Amino acid sequence: MVSRSRQLLRQPRAVLFDLFHTLACVPPPGTTGESPVPHILGVSAAEWQRLYYDDDVFGRCLGRVVDSVDAMRRVTHAIDPTVPEERILAAVASRRRRFALGLVEIEQGILVALDRLRTAGVRIALVSDAGADDVEDWSRSPLRDRFDATVFSFQLGIRKPDVRIFRHALDTIGASPTDAIFVGDGGNDEHRGARQVGLTTVLVTRLAAMWMPDAIPGRRVHADWEFEDVPEFVAALGL
Repeated sequence: MVSRSRQLLRQPRAVLFDLFHTLACVPPPGTTGESPVPHILGVSAAEWQRLYYDDDVFGRCLGRVVDSVDAMRRVTHAIDPTVPEERILAAVASRRRRFALGLVEIEQGILVALDRLRTAGVRIALVSDAGADDVEDWSRSPLRDRFDATVFSFQLGIRKPDVRIFRHALDTIGASPTDAIFVGDGGNDEHRGARQVGLTTVLVTRLAAMWMPDAIPGRRVHADWEFEDVPEFVAALGL
C-alpha cells in the first residue's frame, strides 16, 4: 500500500530519478503557441500518439532511430504516406522547441532538492525512457551536471520496466538496490520494474497530474510511497 505519511523516510545512499513528468515537464502545445504535432501533419492524433509514443513502433527509445526527422517521417508515413516533407520538418521543429523548454526551464525547487541530496552525500542517477530526439537539448539543461550518472534508454537499448536498466544505473554509481530509492511519475510501468530489482519506490504526482490525472490511480499499485513532487520527497528525508 502506498504511504502518504509525512513521517521521515530513511535516508538512502542513492536515488534513481525518472526525467519527464518527474523532474522536467514538456509544455503542451497550447501553452506555448504551438500547434499539436498531429495537427501540423494532418494525421490522426490517436494513431500518431500510439505509433510515436505508446507503442514506439520504430524503436526511438531503443536507439533504433536516432534522427528526429527520420523518426517523424517513419511514423507519419506509416499513417499517411502522402504527407509532404515540409509538414514533417515543421512538426519536428515545433516538437523540438517544446522539448527544449521542458529540459531547460526546470523549476528552481527541483534543482534545490537535487542539490540537497548531493550535499548530503546521496548519489543520484537519472534513468529515462527517451529517444535521442527527446533530449537533443540535454546539454543546455541545468539538470545535466547534477547527476552522478545519466542513463537514457536509447543509448543503452533497454527500456523501463526492464530490470536491466535499473541495475545498470545502480552499478554505474556503485549502489545496492537495498540502499536506494527510485522516484518517478509511474509511466511505462517503471515502478514495477524498480521493485523487481529491490528498490524502494516513490511516486510523484504533481507534474503528471497536470496533463494526465486519470493515470495516477493506476500508477499507485507498485509505489511504496507517494509525494506531490521531488521537493516534498527530499523534505521527507529530513534534508
